[in-house]
Amino acid sequence: MASCSVGTGESDYSPQMSISSIVLNGVTQTSVDTLEVGDVLLLSCVANGVSKPLTSVQITNESDYSSISFPDIASLDQSVLSKSDPTKGYFNFAGLNIYSFSFTIQYIVTKANKAGTKLLFVVTSTSQYSPMTYTLKLPAK
Repeated sequence: MASCSVGTGESDYSPQMSISSIVLNGVTQTSVDTLEVGDVLLLSCVANGVSKPLTSVQITNESDYSSISFPDIASLDQSVLSKSDPTKGYFNFAGLNIYSFSFTIQYIVTKANKAGTKLLFVVTSTSQYSPMTYTLKLPAK
């Protein structure tokens, strides 16, 4: 169950994660089924606390097969950056009253893996239904 009524006029929903656009090697895609070593994938993402503020967003990858970075990191507010570690895919929003976080991930395949490499998203909010986890599996040849 994604939500539950907790009181009159008040609701508590699990946080959400969505990918709003996919760009592979400079070309916008509607979907991607397989990547090749050296491919550069840009994912425009949105983490949403829905009815509760976000407390953190963590993005991890299988570093034996891929690398990730955040090309728009310089545009983040210093209050977020001072509490976060973008080099490790960790963004801390505790106490900042932020409900939505838009960001771009640059994902580069560095080694083939037919079983697929994974990107793991963990979105945490003050909701009792938090955290929300989302795994994106990307086969690489």
